[in-house]
Amino acid sequence: MNKSIIPNLFTSANLAFGVLGITFSATGNTFFAAICVLLSLVADGLDGRVARALGVAGPMGRELDSLSDVVGFGVAPAYMLYMKELYGLGWIAYVPLLVFAVLGAFRLARFNIKTEEVHGYFEGLPIPAAGCLAATYVLCGVEVPQFVLVVCMIGVGFLMVSEVKYPDFKGKTAIYINKLSIVLTAIFVIACLVYDWHTWAVMIFAGYVVFGLVNGALNIVRK
Repeated sequence: MNKSIIPNLFTSANLAFGVLGITFSATGNTFFAAICVLLSLVADGLDGRVARALGVAGPMGRELDSLSDVVGFGVAPAYMLYMKELYGLGWIAYVPLLVFAVLGAFRLARFNIKTEEVHGYFEGLPIPAAGCLAATYVLCGVEVPQFVLVVCMIGVGFLMVSEVKYPDFKGKTAIYINKLSIVLTAIFVIACLVYDWHTWAVMIFAGYVVFGLVNGALNIVRK
């Protein structure tokens, strides 16, 4: 038996959940679409670990993983937000939809070609974090004005292809963690939770987004 089939099954599950998420969104069931995005995260987190444990990590799995991520964390979340809150805006809603999904694909392409150059951090917001930010926003049941959501989707899209450095949680980080950035991020998260505790899930990913921005800005000032 070819052992590479096992991790590829997890990667395929990531893709399958993405397709199911799009299908659920198309029928108006954005709650289950959001659940599918989170299930994609679970599958995405397991495929690489299983491949390395079995000693079958290779270029085939890496490419399949990226293709699955485009669907599971790029297209599916963007379409989910479009169907849930932006559909009524007409052609204007196509802008955040396309920016989020297309720049997510660019993020993954850059990640693949710079694998040997970037170690100890993520360059740009990882697309799984972007997708899960959208999913937890839907699940928390809190809604923001449409123009705010449009701006946030576009902003997250450009963050994915930015040079902002984010921790990768894979051992010792290669970026300087400014303690003040941790404090400021914690204040932001706590303030949001005090305002509405229902946002606790989305704050996990929103805090990560904010931390990267704040830490990057403080490190620029520090230099």
